[in-house]
Order: sequence, then structure tokens, then C-alpha cells
Amino acid sequence: MTNNPIYCAIDTSSIDKAVKIINEISPYVGGIKLGLEFFSSCGIEGVEKVAEHKLPLFLDFKLYDIPNTVKKSLKNILSYNPTYTTLHVSGGSRMLKECVDLKKELNSNTNLIGVTMLTSFDDDSINEIGISGTVNDNVNNLSVLALDCGMDGIVCSPMEIKKIKKTFGSKLKVIVPGIRNQTDNNDDQKRTLSAKKAIEFGADIIVVGRPITSAEAPGKAAEIFHQSIK
Repeated sequence: MTNNPIYCAIDTSSIDKAVKIINEISPYVGGIKLGLEFFSSCGIEGVEKVAEHKLPLFLDFKLYDIPNTVKKSLKNILSYNPTYTTLHVSGGSRMLKECVDLKKELNSNTNLIGVTMLTSFDDDSINEIGISGTVNDNVNNLSVLALDCGMDGIVCSPMEIKKIKKTFGSKLKVIVPGIRNQTDNNDDQKRTLSAKKAIEFGADIIVVGRPITSAEAPGKAAEIFHQSIK
């Protein structure tokens, strides 16, 4: 296990490309995050190949479905012993509690992390899909639900770190995507912040994807992020 809080999101459809990137960045990151793009192309073979690097693994599939389907899917995910995996808090208390119970039943050490509001959302876009209130209000409400259901932590944008840490302290781990340096393109992320500020605000884990993986030299880009938080 490493104390480095930087997890790199390897969003690629190629196992070979993923392995090449990981070989370059491994001295500078604390773990690897694999999401739907990678898994839908590379599957279990890809997960197993990445796991060979012995870096902590974050399987970020953001499960959201009826409780029975999510619970069965989670059981398969837990068999790979990832350090972190994600569920949408908006799946509701029954879904979350059944997953927490499953984790206990299997004596799993995987951290169950609840996704609150995606970093691609802002107040206008959540209202567009029928969610009332502000992003901040919804992040707080969903975090309360995650804690009440026994989840280990939540995902939020850098903009909500301070409030979540002030409200919940160490009761919830805070996982933060949307990390960008000043010179980076925000891409489709609307609520972003630098790695250094996110750590100062209290993030436990920061997730960096395209600013590293799309760089001409991913290893150098990862080193710059690592140096920025020292």
C-alpha cells in the first residue's frame, strides 16, 4: 500500500496502451482507476493484467440498478479485492445497505464509495433532469444518506470538499475527480481544482485522468502532479 493519494484514471480501450501508461506513471501514482470504457473493451482480462502491477486498484463502475442486480454485480467485483469501488448513492438506502451487508458477509476490505453528483453536472444541468436544489445541497444530502447506510466514503467534486470535511470529518473518505493543473483543459468537467488545493481542502484520494494519460509524456505529467502535492 502507498500513501500517495493520486489515482490515475486509465480510460482506454486497449490493454497494451494501459500497460504502457502504467509502466510510465507507476513511480508517481498511488493507484489505478479503471472505469467503464476500459472494462467494456478489455474486460476481466484487462483488470487482471492491470492488477499484476501490484498498485491499489479502484474499480469505478458506478453501480446503479435495482438492489438485487447491484448486489450480485458487487459480489463479482469484490472477488478482485479492489481498494475502492463505487455505487450511486441515488440508488437508495435499500440498495446501499444490502451492498454494505454483502461486504461484511464476505469479510471484504474494499471501500464502498458512494457517487454523489457527477463532476460534469452544474446547477442548471441537474435541474434539467428534474433534480431540485443546488449541486451543493444534493451532495450534502446524498453524503448523509451514504453515512447512514454504512458506506466508507463518497465521491464529490473539488468544490464540495471543504463542506463535506467540515460536516463529516473522518467519518467519510472523500474521493475527488475533476483534478486539473492551471494549464489543463477542463474537458467535460465543470467543477475542477488543482491537485494541491484539493489535498489542502481535505481530499483523501484525488483522481487524475486525461491530464496524465493524454499527455505527450504521461510519466512526466504524473511526476508533475506528484511534485505539486508535496
